[in-house]
This record gives sequence, structure tokens and C-alpha cells, in this order.
Amino acid sequence: MTTIRQVAKTAGVSTSTVSRYISQNGYVSQKAAQDIERAIRELNYVPNFMAQSLKTKKNQLVGLLLPDISNPFFPRLARGVEEFLKEKGYRVMLGNTNNKGQLEEEYLNVLLQCNAAGIITTHDFTKEYPEISIPVVVVDRVTQETQYGVFSDNEAGGRLAAEAVWQAGSRHILLVRGPLDKAENLNQRFQGSYDFLEKHQAKFSICDSSSFDFDQIQLEAREQLAIHPDIDSIIAPSDIHAIGYIHEVLNCGKRIPEDIQIVGYDDILMSRFVYPALSTIHQSSYKMGQKAAELIYKITNQLPVQENRIKLPVHYVERETVRREKDE
Repeated sequence: MTTIRQVAKTAGVSTSTVSRYISQNGYVSQKAAQDIERAIRELNYVPNFMAQSLKTKKNQLVGLLLPDISNPFFPRLARGVEEFLKEKGYRVMLGNTNNKGQLEEEYLNVLLQCNAAGIITTHDFTKEYPEISIPVVVVDRVTQETQYGVFSDNEAGGRLAAEAVWQAGSRHILLVRGPLDKAENLNQRFQGSYDFLEKHQAKFSICDSSSFDFDQIQLEAREQLAIHPDIDSIIAPSDIHAIGYIHEVLNCGKRIPEDIQIVGYDDILMSRFVYPALSTIHQSSYKMGQKAAELIYKITNQLPVQENRIKLPVHYVERETVRREKDE
């Protein structure tokens, strides 16, 4: 195993200079930094962050707790977190909580025992565990009480989704309300769509979804299409829901978007490749993760934080599941 002494010898600098470079704590000249970086690559050196934490009482580790890594929205978020922190010399420990409090608590205990530098999570647990003193940044599912968070403008996204189907000549819209026990952001999307449709006196019906599980969504879609045979538009709370409805609408022998148009939310990669390609509201999960990582880095290193709660813009992506003017 390569040691820090070998890196220092290869780079032609002292071990303390290498230590300052790795920890990013103290001055290192540009030439020395380049020589050290080259030596690290040549020797394939991996810093021992646990050993560093014992000396500094501060581990170069950040926990990332996600509710369901199988949801296509979250891998890109995780990538944004990891790529930013990796450049800063940190490592990310991913925890898949599966929306279970016991699993979340287990991960929190591990991170506390490791002297983690911070935690990025979709669930604001700070009131449940007030004794946790390390920095916490909530991403995506931010509540009114959240101190540090990064999220998208969900109300604007909901309005954009409703506007898209309204302008395409909808006569009866099915507004799907997402699993409200899972996230406040889904309620904000619903409210944005609801307010727009109410303002324009649109005819619409509301149904509830209880899950992000694709099989369960398909069952819900099948049931709702039978209950509402006259709908011509569907506003879904996520792309996963929208794709489930696409599958069931086509199974009913109806055309998309001629008979029923559908708009999703998230713009996951899959939405481009389903048939027909899904019209949706784009929110950048990668940028969300990146901004959350930047925020946790600033808090951990006591750098100035200009904005505690960062709201990211969203926009409508027109594809094939919403009618265009020429199609009417």
C-alpha cells in the first residue's frame, strides 16, 4: 500500500506539504500541488481519511441518505453530490433508507461514529434528532422548517404542467395527487396545477396515488382510467407515474396524445426513450445534488453561505405526449 511518505518523496516535497494538499488546510504552492497530484496518480495513492479524522476530529466523509435508489431521479442527484465533493477531497457514503425510520437511524449512527463531516438527506430529521450537531442539508423534499435545503420551484412546475395541457385544448383533466405522506414537494406540485386549473375554470377530477412503485402505479392507473373514461388529459406527479399511465392508456387501445395527453414531472432519462416520448417538467437532479454538496462543504468548512435555502428553476419540456397546436 502506498504511503504519504512515498508520495512526498516522488513529488519532491515534505510529508506535511502533502498532508496540507490532501486536507486542503494550509498553503501549498501551485507547482507543489501539481507535483503532488502527479505523484498521487502515478502511485495510485488513496488517502486514509479515517486516520486523518482521528487526528483532526473531522472525517472527510459525507453521508447521502436517499429514500429509494431504484427511483431514476436519485442516481443523477447522487452523481452531482459525489462529483462536487470528490474534487474537494471528500468521500460519499450512500445510504438507501427505503423510507424506513429504522434504516435511517442505523445510517445516522454509523455516520456519527465515523465523525462524518456532514449529511445530505431528502428527509429533514433534525427535529427528531436534535442532538445531531454535524451539518445537515436537505435536498428535494424541503419543508418550511428546513434550515439548509436545495429544492426546485415545485409550484411553478405544477402550473407549467397544467398550462401545457390547458393550452392544448383539454376538456376533462385527471389531476393525480402524489403520495402526500412521502414529500411536501409533491403537494406543492399538485397545488400549482390545482390553482391554475381553478383560475381557468377547467373541468378536472382528482385522484390519489399511494406509491412510487411502478407495479402499484399501473394498478392505480388501470382503476382510474375505468372510473374516468371521458378524460382527455392526465397531469402526473412524477415521470414514473406518467410512464405507468402511458402503459395503461395504450393498453386501453387509446392514442397518445390524440385521445389522451399526459404530462410528467422530473425529466428522468427514461422519459426521452419511452414511446411516445414523455412531455414533462424538467428539474435538474444533478444540479440539485451539486448545490447541496456545495452547501454542505461551505457549512463544514465555515465558509460564507449567501443562501440557506436554494430554489432552482424548472421548465417545460415538449415531447410527444401533449398535443401541439397543429395537432388540434
